Amino acid sequence: MASKVAESLARVAAGPIVPADDVYEKAGLAISASGTLSENAERDSEQYPDGLLHQVIERNGKEILVSWNEEEEAKVVRKADFLFLPLFTLMFTWMAIDRTNVSGVLTSTFLKDTGMTRDQANTGVSLLWFGIVLLEIPSNMVLHRVGAHYWIPLQVIAWGFIEVLQMFVKNSGGWYAARLFLGMAESGFIPGCLYTLSRWYTQDELAKRTTLFFFGPSLSAAFGSLISAGSLRLEGHGGLKGWQWIFIICGVSTITTGVLALAFIPKSPHDTDRLFGGIFPTRPWLSSREADIFVARIIRKDPKKGQAATMKIRISDIIEVLSDGKTWPYLLACLSGLQSVNGLSTWGATIIKSLGFTSIRANLLSAPPPIIASLGGLALSVYVDRCKRFGYAIMFTAVWTMAGLIALFHLPVTEKGSWSFYAALVITNAAPSWQPLNVTWLSLNSKSPQHRAIAYAVYIGCSNLGGTYGNQVFRGSDAPLYRNAWIACLSLGAVWLAVVILQVLGFKIANGKHAKRKAEGHEDEQESLYIDGKGRRHLYYW
Repeated sequence: MASKVAESLARVAAGPIVPADDVYEKAGLAISASGTLSENAERDSEQYPDGLLHQVIERNGKEILVSWNEEEEAKVVRKADFLFLPLFTLMFTWMAIDRTNVSGVLTSTFLKDTGMTRDQANTGVSLLWFGIVLLEIPSNMVLHRVGAHYWIPLQVIAWGFIEVLQMFVKNSGGWYAARLFLGMAESGFIPGCLYTLSRWYTQDELAKRTTLFFFGPSLSAAFGSLISAGSLRLEGHGGLKGWQWIFIICGVSTITTGVLALAFIPKSPHDTDRLFGGIFPTRPWLSSREADIFVARIIRKDPKKGQAATMKIRISDIIEVLSDGKTWPYLLACLSGLQSVNGLSTWGATIIKSLGFTSIRANLLSAPPPIIASLGGLALSVYVDRCKRFGYAIMFTAVWTMAGLIALFHLPVTEKGSWSFYAALVITNAAPSWQPLNVTWLSLNSKSPQHRAIAYAVYIGCSNLGGTYGNQVFRGSDAPLYRNAWIACLSLGAVWLAVVILQVLGFKIANGKHAKRKAEGHEDEQESLYIDGKGRRHLYYW
């Protein structure tokens, strides 16, 4: 047939669906004697006068026409939102808690019990981020060969065990090793999850779902602070220190989440009737027809999205992404923007404690800002999904963050319970979460599934690489005023804001040139990545 059909989201054992002849006739499509569609299937991704949507997909080696209405589509998306997306969000939440619970650990007797200095603790934190960067791309190459439904849950279980083992740290050498291996076990998790979600949702749905995916981790600092406060109350129970209980509780919870994910994450929409990767049969949460609709709606919106559960990534694909100039602004924004406040995730509770609060109260006071930031990020994602203005939303957060950092620079840390300084700290940490928007922006401006997968890995690798220096700005010699730390944070924030402004201007100029060439008949419309609400085609989202 004339139209090219993208490869299937999964190949299933069930036989092909044979739609009724009248469905085809209503859609204006003819069926040949062989049962395949005729040349008129050129219109297979249009909406017809009958009010139905139609899309040809491939299932079990045969091309079939799927016809559905918007109500049916909304229903299958809701199922994924309530049964599929929460698992990924929960895994990411525990990953973030496992990374940032060191903030609560450092308010305890951890440094005294292990004989470490503050700067040695910082080195261990940096080694975690280095371990993540070390295997980021290799881990994703394995994921695309093995399948996310196996690889991602197994990663979660592995780092959960390492998290528990941190309770046995006795000195700086053990701390360094534990954090390095924890980072290596987490490598590739975030880009792997982001890529998987991009295969289950359309472009119009992705920003909000990506924000929801980051919603749990955004709240993790609040959850982590509450867990730390509760764990420190267990000091002496079972002969263990409070910081040891933090690692035990977080690690066991992580392992449990990984087992749940291994049981319930399906290989594809057509494989929701198997637990633990197909070992145990169960009732599917997507019927055969619902799975077809789920596949068809994705292919209809983005034919470039393959349907296979695994994919081969070549070295040439990696080189092509890294040599693409439009990739680098995202990376620069990541390396500067995230790290302008990253140190506060590690040392925020310690700084609050230095204001004259107890360890438990300092952890409790660290909880509100992440909650506010998460809600703000969700509001921004709604705006972006509606208006498709990623750059403006990120600029808003950058200005908010800079204002908070300026306040922190001018308000000295005292030991008299400085509520004004605490208020400035809350405002700074409460800036709306913007990373999911930046990640989605990068994804939508990627021209193929391979490029999208690699771009995710490179971007998250950069965010983790930034973690190696983001925490180092808060040095023991700079306490308690942290003048040098605030100057470093402000400098990073300024670079972040400047990069996003230039990036938006660059994309707008490129779109203008693209529109002019198209008007002159010299531009291939297939290169357009963004079609706005008025049907106008643009080269890039901006």
